[in-house]
Amino acid sequence: MTITELADSTVAAPGRLADRVRAARLPPPDVRQRIRREAGIPLRTMAASLGVTAGAVQRWEQGRVTPRHEHAIAYRRLLDELEQAIRETP
Repeated sequence: MTITELADSTVAAPGRLADRVRAARLPPPDVRQRIRREAGIPLRTMAASLGVTAGAVQRWEQGRVTPRHEHAIAYRRLLDELEQAIRETP
């Protein structure tokens, strides 16, 4: 998303920007890794579902790099879904 698109979207829906910021907040790196491992998802599978490299996901889990905003949102959603699936599994 370009700056112009972002500005246009916030004018149309001011709460949308705040929602996107909240959606991009990630759990601590060790929790990210725990969720993925408990779900039994390999790094490369997680990476493929997010459209990034396994190395990128690994760096995110180590806390060495923070994903860009759009990736952070997708990553957060995936982590939330995996965590929900873990809780639902008997």
